[in-house]
Amino acid sequence: MKPQTSLVLVRPGRSGALDFLRVLGIMAVVVGHIGAWSGPLIRESIYTWHVPLFFFLSGYLWTEGRGLIAEANKRARTLLIPYAVWLAVAGVWWLSQKQVVYGGDIRRLVLGGSYIGGTFAAFWFVTALFVAVVVVRAMQRLPLWVQWVLSLAALTTATIDSETVAKIPLSAGVGCACIVFVLAGREFKKVRFNIQRPLITGLLLLLGCSAVILAGWSTYLDMKQALFGIPAITVVIAIAICSALVLIAEAVIPALGARVNAAVSTLASCGFMVVLTHAVVLVELTKLNVPPWLVLVFCLVGTWIPALLILRTRLAPYLLGSPRRGPRTAQPHSSVDAPASSEMK
Repeated sequence: MKPQTSLVLVRPGRSGALDFLRVLGIMAVVVGHIGAWSGPLIRESIYTWHVPLFFFLSGYLWTEGRGLIAEANKRARTLLIPYAVWLAVAGVWWLSQKQVVYGGDIRRLVLGGSYIGGTFAAFWFVTALFVAVVVVRAMQRLPLWVQWVLSLAALTTATIDSETVAKIPLSAGVGCACIVFVLAGREFKKVRFNIQRPLITGLLLLLGCSAVILAGWSTYLDMKQALFGIPAITVVIAIAICSALVLIAEAVIPALGARVNAAVSTLASCGFMVVLTHAVVLVELTKLNVPPWLVLVFCLVGTWIPALLILRTRLAPYLLGSPRRGPRTAQPHSSVDAPASSEMK
């Protein structure tokens, strides 16, 4: 018999569980940007974890021993190049909508971070993540306690003066404050396999965090504006939720089979484009008073389908921050039952 060929694109070595969390996080980001739903329920249920999750996963998938220059080069390829390309594309579109273009408009695009919104709603996250992982790499030779002290100092600074931190260009200040999530993910990986019942542990942890939030003891984060909620408590809750999601995903997603895991990993491979472009669709549909649920569908489908097509072209590294893919024989992921050894984009 001839081996069956999968219709999805497979990249050996990826974890379907962690890729599922990436997809979940991307969808949560889109939901969080739909203005008609921006009430207390969405803020409290999504904003506590959806962006911290990506920083946490970067730490969870941390590769020890990589040099600072190698880290910066890798992150520049996977983060900054797509950022620059889509900033130029979306920037031209945004400027074309204006009757008069001022020098301040160009300046805002260059400064990035909290200086741009609307069409560029999620762009701040890219540069903040770049700064966070590169700084963590720069600190890797320091004693662990020193790394934590420095990360908590950055977080405390953001808590005390969030306005000043948010105004640092390219969200570099926010990135430094988010180092705590990267370190938390890295340390959680060290104890992950000591947890014997990940599904039950994850569900109980998630239930406990929900109780704290419902009791009003914690609130949401607005990381773009360097707002980290109730000091200490909200960040701890965010880390706990991210840990719970990892435990639950690693217990459930592998059981869905190799094909499902491969499909999820394919979506995650090109999800970066969804993060950067969904706001353009959202802005245009909002002008037309399209129902929120339909806005969500178009924001996801209208950006993910083109991304899937681009994934099979030579443009993939520049637009997606991911290597070009082609159809391959379906095989079980080598890391389906364990945390992936590859890095988070």
